[in-house]
Amino acid sequence: MALDAACRECQNPLPAGARFCNECGLPVSAVPVAARRRGAAALPWAVAGVAVAALAGVLVLRQPADTVAPAAPAAPFAQGAAPGAGAGDPTKVDLASMTPRQAADRLFDRVMQAEATGDMATAKQFAPMGIQAYGMVEAPDADARYHVVQLYRVQGDAAEARAQADAILAESPTHLFGLFGAAQAEMVRGDTGAAAGFYRRFLAAYQDEVARGLPEYQEHQQGLPAMRAEAEKATTAR
Repeated sequence: MALDAACRECQNPLPAGARFCNECGLPVSAVPVAARRRGAAALPWAVAGVAVAALAGVLVLRQPADTVAPAAPAAPFAQGAAPGAGAGDPTKVDLASMTPRQAADRLFDRVMQAEATGDMATAKQFAPMGIQAYGMVEAPDADARYHVVQLYRVQGDAAEARAQADAILAESPTHLFGLFGAAQAEMVRGDTGAAAGFYRRFLAAYQDEVARGLPEYQEHQQGLPAMRAEAEKATTAR
């Protein structure tokens, strides 16, 4: 890429090596433009070397689940930003100063908030960036993998969402995030029977799993009851 390039969508000047536009979030197509410099206040969304690709964020998810339906509901615990991700307007934060996990969580929040407000165009625009960002996180834990489940769910990719849930279950067969994520993946696929099966396993494991006091359960302790309620509705409706 040339020293200066412009976003093909909004013509915003981009730093060398940028993968996404820091104004509109569109993947960069390097189009050289006359050198136009912004002041030091410009947000560094792309950083050379080991930096995280473009990100932003603030999360919340909510969809009704009266029945096990092909369109999977969002994660009930997605109300607060992930630790270290911060809050407020993400465009005012220097994302280059964050760890890869913090930046990935921030973009996940952006996708979830957009979905919660019905802005699916934005949610689907940023979901691939979030998936790419989590791919830069070394040794992702169950919480990170569950976030990726949700990003693939937003994209409507049941196979990849299920693969991430299975990775959680491979390490811990009764992990609530793995079971709930697998159920959501099957809902996206349209296999309501398989989804209900995972929801029942979730309910059967719930008390013992919560008692384990895993860090991810403690972090999302306010959201877990909502997940249980969703699973109960999905199974009793059958």
